[in-house]
Parts: sequence; C-alpha cells; structure tokens
Amino acid sequence: MTPTFMTIVQMYQLEGMVAIGKMLNPGTNTITKNAEHARFVIDLLEVLDAKTAGNLSDEEQRFLQNTLSTLRLNFLEEFGNPSAPPPAELA
Repeated sequence: MTPTFMTIVQMYQLEGMVAIGKMLNPGTNTITKNAEHARFVIDLLEVLDAKTAGNLSDEEQRFLQNTLSTLRLNFLEEFGNPSAPPPAELA
C-alpha cells in the first residue's frame, strides 16, 4: 500500500476517534477517553490544514475538512467546550 495524503488524515482521524472514546482502543480493546490527546490530534490536523492550504486536490481538501468537523463535533459532544465558562450555580 502506498501512503497518500488521505491515508495520513485517516490515520489521525482514527486516533482522534479512539481518544474521544468513539472507537475501541486497539491496544486495550476497551473504550478509553483522553481529552488532551484528542485535542492534540485535532490541533495537528489544523496545522496540516494550514500548511497544505492551496496545495490539495478538491477531494483531499473536502476529506480533511470533513474529518476536522467530525472530530470537533464529537469532541464537543464528549467533553464539552473547554473554553466555555463553567455553568452558573443554581440558586
């Protein structure tokens, strides 16, 4: 198998989904969650997106954008928005 740009993105997509807890961790065969690692994977793909801007085919760009959107939405679903203020105390 010859590695391609999409292979790289897919590898990080799978790693991110494992860290978010949406897929089994292949090392332990269990669901594990690691918000810090999930955020790191998303940040890596964002760097990849910025550094490859204008150099990707339409299909590669769509795949990268869809992957980032999916990971971001799943991250928010599992961990919430880390930059949001904490909820107000109920009186």
